[in-house]
Amino acid sequence: MNKNALTVPAGIDAILTGSLAQSKHILFLYTSHMNRYAVQSSFFAMSGDDEHLLYITGEQPELIMNMFEKNTNLSVISPENIDILKTMGGKLRIIMDMSSIDGRHENLMNPSKMDEDLWVHQRLEKFLTENKNNIALCMYNISRFPPERIQKLAASHDRLILNTPDITVLSGENVDVTDATIERFVKEYLDVVVLAMIASKPMCGTDIVDIVHRNFNVLLSPGTVYPLLHRLKKEGLLECECSIKKKVYKPVKGREANILRILEEHSLANEFLTDFLKSRSLEANTA
Repeated sequence: MNKNALTVPAGIDAILTGSLAQSKHILFLYTSHMNRYAVQSSFFAMSGDDEHLLYITGEQPELIMNMFEKNTNLSVISPENIDILKTMGGKLRIIMDMSSIDGRHENLMNPSKMDEDLWVHQRLEKFLTENKNNIALCMYNISRFPPERIQKLAASHDRLILNTPDITVLSGENVDVTDATIERFVKEYLDVVVLAMIASKPMCGTDIVDIVHRNFNVLLSPGTVYPLLHRLKKEGLLECECSIKKKVYKPVKGREANILRILEEHSLANEFLTDFLKSRSLEANTA
């Protein structure tokens, strides 16, 4: 796997450490552009000598063992065997990788016929409630789940990390990711989102509308996207190649570093704002 081909959140170690200090059960939402294995490696690397590593996935165990260099302290189980957790002693550091479960098939073992991903998540949540010494990181690709499903998942976690191609957002207790919140986030930072998308692959306006809709369930109008592309072109960041049917936008040759700097500055500004909000929240709680 080429880890450099995908985006990894900046400062992920600090983000995970800060989140684990406040919660034992973290929900990590991401888009397809992110290298989830890099995040998972960081999470496992933080384990203590008294912790056993457990990976819950629908993928082949050999693939996961090879990904983590055959760690002898790691066990891999399939979702349908999640109840084996009850028989495992000691402290567990758990990753539940739901990107490997398509969420479309019903689990016939469950009388309520609940979708498999929610059924597995419910079993894990029950285990963590009854066994306080364990830690879990639940990872979901938000482009594969409808907004109402994400809302239910967020409601059952007291810590949420939302990662998009160029920014990481943290939420604290009683998180609730609503459609309106995600839509506001995307539209307020649409220029940065578009730059991040085009920096990875040249695309036309309809490509942008489609990708934003699939990843965030936000429907952009051509009247929003094309004036923004024209502005970014006027600013010397993008150029376009015209064909018979469409205009394809790409970074201006030699300006790639400028775009990368804009993305990095935006990410750093977000981290600064997040730290500020967290400090204000702590002061309010201790006042």
